[in-house]
Amino acid sequence: MNIRFLSLILLFTATGAFAAGSNDSQPLDIQHIVSITAVPGSCQVEPATLVYLDSQGTSHTIEYTVMGTCQGGV
Repeated sequence: MNIRFLSLILLFTATGAFAAGSNDSQPLDIQHIVSITAVPGSCQVEPATLVYLDSQGTSHTIEYTVMGTCQGGV
C-alpha cells in the first residue's frame, strides 16, 4: 500500500468529522475506498475528493484541499 495513501486514510479516520466541518468527533466509517484524487505535482493547494463506502454500503464523498508535491518547479 502506498505510504501517502495510508497517511491520507489515517488522517481522515482521525480527523474526518472535523474536516467535514462537523462538531461531531465520531470517526469516519470507511470500509472501501472507491476513488481518491491523486496528489498534484504543483506547488499550490488544490481541490481533491475522496469517495468511499461505509459499512452499510452507502457512498460518501468528501471534498478537501491538498498541498501539491512541488515536482517540476516552484
